[in-house]
Amino acid sequence: MNSKKHTWQSPSLGRKASVIVYGTEGTPMLAFPGDSAAITDWKEQGLLEALSYQIENGHNRIICVESIDRESFFNTEVEPRTRINRYRQYEGYIIDEVLPFVRKLTGDLFIMAAGVHMGGYHALNLLLKYPGKIQKVISIGGRFQLRHFMGDYFDDNVYFNNPLEYLPNLDDESILEEIRNTDIRLVVTPDDPYIELNYMMSDILRSKSIDHIFDYWIETGTNPREIWGDILQRHVP
Repeated sequence: MNSKKHTWQSPSLGRKASVIVYGTEGTPMLAFPGDSAAITDWKEQGLLEALSYQIENGHNRIICVESIDRESFFNTEVEPRTRINRYRQYEGYIIDEVLPFVRKLTGDLFIMAAGVHMGGYHALNLLLKYPGKIQKVISIGGRFQLRHFMGDYFDDNVYFNNPLEYLPNLDDESILEEIRNTDIRLVVTPDDPYIELNYMMSDILRSKSIDHIFDYWIETGTNPREIWGDILQRHVP
């Protein structure tokens, strides 16, 4: 499988950051790692192998991005304010650096994003905040509630990055219409630890007249990676 690593000094993150691009043509998709995982998460979990047909036949180009969950939400050695501020820097990195890189590389304005658990959160949160920049999201067991990471701390940055809180209060019709023109897919399995959060998110989307797919994946097994791969095979095309 053709792959190439691209690294640059990130102004947003204040350090070098990388993406790994798999494939040479096709609709681009950002691949967000799972809970505090590394840029190699999709490869290690077998998710790239599950999409090998799409990649090798030029249907999709997968861009694996870094996660800074360990520097932000999962970093218990710093104050919650520092955690959420670091996440905001990550948001700037994806929106202001990675997406322009992807558009220049592929010449494609239609960009998808996908991930499992925290990866699903990153994908959906960025689409909801920037619906003109990401057009399709596949969130598998998205971990949409941030309060667990913040303790008693709360400010605007927490609010505006916690979609279960800000989306119900979003009443700007121009933004809502942009979101309605995207393709949102929430997928859960019966044993997913965040299944209730996904039901809540689906209810909020429905209350805002935002069409989306809620896929209750009845398949279960001892190896969730295989199930995640099957889910991606169905929903990526």
